[in-house]
Amino acid sequence: MTERTSLFGEDEAKAKEAPLQMVPKEQYDQLLSKYETLVDQVKSAEVQKRDSVEKPFQGGDPSEIVNQLSKVQPPADLAETVDVFNEQKKMVDQNESMLGQSGAGIGVSDNAIENQIVRLRKGIVLVNQNRFDQALSVFKDLEQSPVPQIQVRAKFYLGEMLFMQNEYDLAMQVFEEIISKHSFSGVVIKALGRLIVCSEKLKLDKKREKYYSILHDFFGAA
Repeated sequence: MTERTSLFGEDEAKAKEAPLQMVPKEQYDQLLSKYETLVDQVKSAEVQKRDSVEKPFQGGDPSEIVNQLSKVQPPADLAETVDVFNEQKKMVDQNESMLGQSGAGIGVSDNAIENQIVRLRKGIVLVNQNRFDQALSVFKDLEQSPVPQIQVRAKFYLGEMLFMQNEYDLAMQVFEEIISKHSFSGVVIKALGRLIVCSEKLKLDKKREKYYSILHDFFGAA
């Protein structure tokens, strides 16, 4: 895979100049507890809003389903996190303004959206069954979807499959891309959680401290 840019768009030299701040274990445990609470809140919100994605499609209006997905918002404590990620990508991410638009608004027919939703659900089932080869072709195609909510979820599951197969270095690249390019989505909090685990598994101390620092900066000291 191609080399990714750093999370905040800084080059490696600049990243080395700024010493990483260590977070005391007790403080980190408190932050991690907050993080896990946020994950639970996001999961609960997504379950309510995206049933038509991860459950069998029941004939609803595809445009309405996309609109519902776009309304999945992270909890208030996470909003600041998303805003920070967006600061350096406001111009690039203006294309994501089509989040609330119908299929016609983004040049996709309702039938095409319906088909993508069904395929996304099928891909998730395949992942849960560890049928990664079949799921890979589904998500690689959906990764190119013009519908942002479908695109980012497909990308997350591509990273998730790598993670489940212990390909932590490759999974880390995918999750970093989600955080930097798809910060509109509640999926970003799950990607951040995976990045923390990946850095620990790979014993990448600098990256691990980097993500500890993100937790510290975004969620604050208790």
